[in-house]
Amino acid sequence: MAAPDAELPPSGLPAAGDGLPAPGRADEWQVVTATERGAAHRAAGIPNQDAVATCPLERGGMVAAVADGHGHSRHFRSARGARLAVSIACQAARDLATRPGGLPRPGEAEDDLRRVLVPGIVTRWRGAVRADVAAEPFTGAENAVRRGDDATVPYGTTLLLAIGQGERLLLAQIGDGDIVGIAPDGTALPPVPGDPLLDGRHTTSLCSPGAGDSFRVAAVDLTGTPLLGALLATDGYGNAQVAQAWEAGVSADLAGLITTHPPSWLAGQLPEWAGQCASLDGSADDTTLALLLAPAAAAVPGPGVTAP
Repeated sequence: MAAPDAELPPSGLPAAGDGLPAPGRADEWQVVTATERGAAHRAAGIPNQDAVATCPLERGGMVAAVADGHGHSRHFRSARGARLAVSIACQAARDLATRPGGLPRPGEAEDDLRRVLVPGIVTRWRGAVRADVAAEPFTGAENAVRRGDDATVPYGTTLLLAIGQGERLLLAQIGDGDIVGIAPDGTALPPVPGDPLLDGRHTTSLCSPGAGDSFRVAAVDLTGTPLLGALLATDGYGNAQVAQAWEAGVSADLAGLITTHPPSWLAGQLPEWAGQCASLDGSADDTTLALLLAPAAAAVPGPGVTAP
């Protein structure tokens, strides 16, 4: 948890200036990312257990995936598990978008995510883990730690996935971490349902039996629910915030920054925000962020900017 007096970004950042938003196509999604090893892991000599990946889609679409390897001794290859998860999630999202008919239409999207996307991710991830073990078998010491666990358990990881294309935003998540939708007025939208199994110490995981049933999914039609974008964050970010209900303040700050600064500026700031959250003054945990920017982010003028 955060130190009582910590003030962590983006909440509390200086007011945005008069920079114009980046030019872009009217249908183009963009993404900026950052990841930082937690201070606790640095002190212990443990590598960053988080991973992040992005990939473009046709017609200006974009995919962002964030994963948080569990890091516990039982999950001694979780950094690999996280890297496999984000790569496979991006591949599965691209396959969904490039099939005949493209991404599912509103009203069908959540069912398609559960029926097609989620099982594909789980099956591919488990297959990739087993291929990794075949290429580098567990050592005697690792098998002693496993104590009969399924081969996927050492690779255990959470996963957050966002797919933006046109006026559609499709989301899928297993385990902890946060997805926050950012409305033009700064309101925070929590589009993905919560998980009652999360208690702050335990999380659902890709390595869990029946992992597909633990995914939460959502589909946002931006024609009816306008958004500037969505923030995907591992729990190192949320645990670093002073306010318990931090999403509202962060969303309000980001809305102001998105509409007054280009993505290149945001890309320069994200590592600083992740670094502060991963520090001893924050959560001291690995912190990874992906800020997916909707086409509306480039179309909404900031204060003092006149729309063309």
